[in-house]
Amino acid sequence: MKTVKYVFFFLLIVVVVGAVYLATLKGDFDVNRSRVISADPEVVFNDLNDYKNWKDWGPWYEKDSTLIAIYTGNTVGVGGSYSWTSEQDGDGSMSTLKAESPESLDQEIVFKTPFGDMKSEVYWRLEKVDEGTNVTWGMRGTISFFFRYMTEDMEKDLGDMQDRGLELLDASIQKKIKIFSLTNQGVVDYSGGFYLYTTTSTKISEMNTKFPKMLAETGEFLRSNNIRTSGSPFTLYHKYDEENGTTMFSVCYPIPERIITPKGSGILTGFIDRGSYFKSTLKGSYENSNKAWEKAMIEVEELLDYSMLEDGEPFEVYVNDILTTANPADLITEIYIPVKKVYPMEQ
Repeated sequence: MKTVKYVFFFLLIVVVVGAVYLATLKGDFDVNRSRVISADPEVVFNDLNDYKNWKDWGPWYEKDSTLIAIYTGNTVGVGGSYSWTSEQDGDGSMSTLKAESPESLDQEIVFKTPFGDMKSEVYWRLEKVDEGTNVTWGMRGTISFFFRYMTEDMEKDLGDMQDRGLELLDASIQKKIKIFSLTNQGVVDYSGGFYLYTTTSTKISEMNTKFPKMLAETGEFLRSNNIRTSGSPFTLYHKYDEENGTTMFSVCYPIPERIITPKGSGILTGFIDRGSYFKSTLKGSYENSNKAWEKAMIEVEELLDYSMLEDGEPFEVYVNDILTTANPADLITEIYIPVKKVYPMEQ
């Protein structure tokens, strides 16, 4: 009996000492890592916003061959989710709680344990920088009392996983961006029509910064006034001076009829006349736009029966939305360059 008594007291001492030790440990954690990815925030956000894309870069797939992802419903945006099973690390799930395109995502991750669900917050922050997008991937939460000993290793273990994940995410996005194709449809008859627009003059290097704001401003005007569009948004180039690095362009939405906008509004109504245009289609990330325009211009110069209008205004149409197209390789941009018929006596 004395032996049992001593063993009992020994175990009690171990439990007490262990509890005191755990009580001294910090239960809260917040681990994050950042990486600059050479792509626009919209491209990165769109990739992160769909859990089905995570299979292309998730670092856990490298370490756990038993992991199986399960998609049973919506995987995109707020309310999107997926789950997984793993013989090695256990089961779990993720869901998106908040999405602010293209700046941030807030998600909840749940790990199934023998002691119940362990929940933590996963967050993504995307910041536009000169080199592309500074992507921060973080995870924070509170570890239950009996698992606080794990916090000491979380900074390194979780941080290393985030570093590897961002590296794989970068590689995956760069691979998708490089996939593109160019198709020339030749000279087409464009019917023209009315459009709502906002315009600006700026440096060519600042176009990518101003374009999203102008698109959002025009789109909000359409929504708030219940205006129906008749096609996809487009950019109309009034001037493009590569030598001086300046441009004047408008971001437009086609509309079926003329609309008189309020006096003093930054949104105006314009009209494109019917005419002949050389049409070329880019399928792939907009990062390849310069290559598409260069090739289209070369094709126009080689036309036998048409020549480019010197005072014409070319434009490009965004057939599908970058924020709702899961893979940038599936984006479609149509390029229209105004041309005129050349008769034998003019050649």
